Amino acid sequence: MHPTQQAAADTALSVLYRIPDVSSAVADALDHLGCGDSTGTRILVPLTPGTRICGPAITLRYRRLDGSVADSRRDGLGVLGDRDLYESARPGAVAVFECPPPADTAVVGAISARWARLAGVAGCIVDGAIRDSASIIDSGLPVWSSARVARAARHRYTTDATGVPVRIGGMLVTPGDIVIADDDGLCVVPPAALAEVVDLCVRADAVERTLLRTMAESDSPADLHARLARAGADASSIDR
Repeated sequence: MHPTQQAAADTALSVLYRIPDVSSAVADALDHLGCGDSTGTRILVPLTPGTRICGPAITLRYRRLDGSVADSRRDGLGVLGDRDLYESARPGAVAVFECPPPADTAVVGAISARWARLAGVAGCIVDGAIRDSASIIDSGLPVWSSARVARAARHRYTTDATGVPVRIGGMLVTPGDIVIADDDGLCVVPPAALAEVVDLCVRADAVERTLLRTMAESDSPADLHARLARAGADASSIDR
């Protein structure tokens, strides 16, 4: 990406990060534009409530190894690719992992989380399992996952590919797509739509702030409707 384009994208992401209830706002914008995708946190659950991330995706897909852990260890198989992925990223990237079902072995733990933080990764989205939850929380790395287990993926999984389209929570994520995640859900924004999404979110936030302020000043629904009518405002345009 050209430095000017990169600077514009970084600015857009910093604006988006400050939008309240950001995944809801982005999901509404994607509905309006008819692009991108979103899912809820029933599938991909935030490890730490109250965290959020907005950044370009870097991707890794794992596959399951045949044979036993002992055989894989003896043959030198099953070294995970998370550290190489983190080190390939620009600061602020979101690491996205696709893991083979079932989610019975962890691909991100305490060391992986600290490595990601050291590399400047904004957070991890794992369609699979993580472990060392307390240590990950202590690291400050925002992580979403579909499961938590004690068993490690080392010598059970191997890297199938990096920098390829992956699926998480039923959504397709292509490297460079913008990933947004918070307590309510995850959104995938095509890079070409980022500026429009941010513009829609900023405008919707301004309208919502005005409505919330008017609601706080009103003493009944009738009073609210009267105040909105005098201001020429239309609350029906707000979904949230």
